[in-house]
Amino acid sequence: MSGMTTKALPSTPVLEHFVPETEPPVGTVSSFHYRFASGAGTATGFMMRGPGGWSSKPSPQRHDICIWESLTDLEALNADIQQRNPGSTAVFAAVEVRIHATPPVDRVGDRARLVKLEHAVLCAAERLGIQTDCVSHTELVAAIKSAAGVRAGRWR
Repeated sequence: MSGMTTKALPSTPVLEHFVPETEPPVGTVSSFHYRFASGAGTATGFMMRGPGGWSSKPSPQRHDICIWESLTDLEALNADIQQRNPGSTAVFAAVEVRIHATPPVDRVGDRARLVKLEHAVLCAAERLGIQTDCVSHTELVAAIKSAAGVRAGRWR
């Protein structure tokens, strides 16, 4: 009967990346999941990208913000472990970025349609004699609907 042996870990583990090619836009909510060469794992929890970087706090202080490279570059993460704890056997072997929510995409065509719609509402209100100064778009739409219903002889 032969004894069971464990396969030795390679001296330089294969690093796996499941990371978007480019950093997601401001407003993205993600979590970062790491696997160590030993098979253990860890995760950051939900983090949101703000203008200054990634944070898990709603109003982060400067020291609570992480940059993309510090979250996704396994070689830098492993070098940081060795710098903080020389001789440590902890080695990051994989990282996966899970995107949970992304901000709405600002499409040029959508913005142009919105501008045309707002212009049409303003023109319709002016033709119906509705005051348009300091009135919200929503209030104008309601006033146009009301005025159009009254002129057509319908009450809604």
